[in-house]
Amino acid sequence: MADGATHIVTEARLAWPRLDQALAARSSLWAVCGCGREAAIDPKPWVGQGLARQPVANLETRLRCVCGARRAHLEIRGLSEAPGQSGGIFPFR
Repeated sequence: MADGATHIVTEARLAWPRLDQALAARSSLWAVCGCGREAAIDPKPWVGQGLARQPVANLETRLRCVCGARRAHLEIRGLSEAPGQSGGIFPFR
């Protein structure tokens, strides 16, 4: 801002898809690692922990890939967008 003050915009985080949207009919949660691996992720354990309203971006650090990456990008996809092969990325906590 012109006077040097900061302005925190909380609405920007609301634009991220939430975990509970992955539970909708014909939707699925997918993790994509920088190495190119993709894997379907079951969101139910995280929902059971009370994280249903969390943006999926907040959960990306809870993924591990077999390549050693300690983070993977999460996407909510329709069932028709799912690739044939997947695996190698695992959630924890």
